[in-house]
This record gives sequence, structure tokens and C-alpha cells, in this order.
Amino acid sequence: SGIIVLPCGAGKTLTGVTAAQTIKKSVVCLCTNAVSVLQWKFQFKLWTNIPEERIFCFTSDKKDTIHPDGGVLVTTYTMISYSGKRSDKSAAVMDAIRSREWG
Repeated sequence: SGIIVLPCGAGKTLTGVTAAQTIKKSVVCLCTNAVSVLQWKFQFKLWTNIPEERIFCFTSDKKDTIHPDGGVLVTTYTMISYSGKRSDKSAAVMDAIRSREWG
């Protein structure tokens, strides 16, 4: 199903990063908060050979432009599920997310 559930310290991050690198498709990594988003982005940079410009953050403070060829999107459930009025930049990112297939 693509959902990783493990206790603290059991290796969820490394397992997720490795799985994302292995499938060679664009992936969405959902985090619980904006701090976790930045931590996951750092781990993707540390443990993979995915170019930094292909690792995108989407939080209330950081809205990276998604590369047309895809990559890794690290965001929160709140950012994806928000149904209210969005800023122009957030709306553009959501359009890019909706317009592609994610692994």
C-alpha cells in the first residue's frame, strides 16, 4: 500500500527514502508538520542520488515549483487536503500535483 508504520527509531525514514529511490517514479512523502518536511528533505538529499532540484517542499512557508519531469514531493496532509481559498502560488503547486501521476 505504500504506508510505513513502525515504532520510533525503527527506521521509517530510511525505509521510506530507500523505497522512493528504488521505484524510480515521482513520489509524495506526507509528513505530520513543516519541521518534519524539512527533515525528510534533508534525508532524501543525504541518502539518495536524487538531484536537489527534484526534491520539492510544499508547506505554508515553502512552495517549491515542481519540475515537469517530477521527483519527490515532501509535504503535509494539511497542505494537500486544505479545501479553502489558496494563494496563487499554492494553487499553482496543487495544479502541478493534480496534473501528474505519482508512484
